[in-house]
Amino acid sequence: MSEQSDVEALVVACREQLGPQSGWFRPDGYRNSLALCIIDSIQSTGSHYTSVRNVVNRYRELRGGAAATDGTADLLASFHQFGGTRAWAAAVGNLKPASTKQGASLKAAVMHDIAEKLHHAGIRTASQFREHGELRDDNEDDRSTLKQLWTSAEAQRSGITFEYALILAGLPGVKSDRMVMRYVASATRRGDLTPTSCAVLVRDAAGHLGVDAAVLDHTIWRTASGRADS
Repeated sequence: MSEQSDVEALVVACREQLGPQSGWFRPDGYRNSLALCIIDSIQSTGSHYTSVRNVVNRYRELRGGAAATDGTADLLASFHQFGGTRAWAAAVGNLKPASTKQGASLKAAVMHDIAEKLHHAGIRTASQFREHGELRDDNEDDRSTLKQLWTSAEAQRSGITFEYALILAGLPGVKSDRMVMRYVASATRRGDLTPTSCAVLVRDAAGHLGVDAAVLDHTIWRTASGRADS
């Protein structure tokens, strides 16, 4: 199939399987909370939608209203408060590993590592994260450095969680995680999809459907993760 045929096939699948477009909406964003961007993006990989919401909500319960503006310093302090990543993970109900690799660290440990890396690089708030991560011709070096910093963390080399964190922080984009890729591969009958080619197809399909790419991406993910109804 040609790329145009792939896009058309994806558009048909979306119209038939994702429900009325009036029910589609962009992912919850955290324009003022880099801490929540980190937590949500790392927790979202390989997880059901309810798992992500539960972890985010428990962190909010722990931090109260301050969670809405927490930066890296606040997130790191919350780990210190509980005496380390395992105790913090237990407190937010997030004892899942970062990957299926034997001996993989907890997702919470990856969150801590990324928060620490960003903090030491002077990227401590959501606005600073957006500033360094925005796709602009005059920002290529800063964005590349930021991505390298994020993807150097365990199990983050693909850059999927990095792109998603930027979306959560308020920038446009597509998060081609395994659930989205599986959906797109099934719709297009493509066996050679990469995160990049999947993102292109989702963006093009969104254009045909007249919606923001992040909205379509999130709707596909919710459907694939079993949470299309809420």
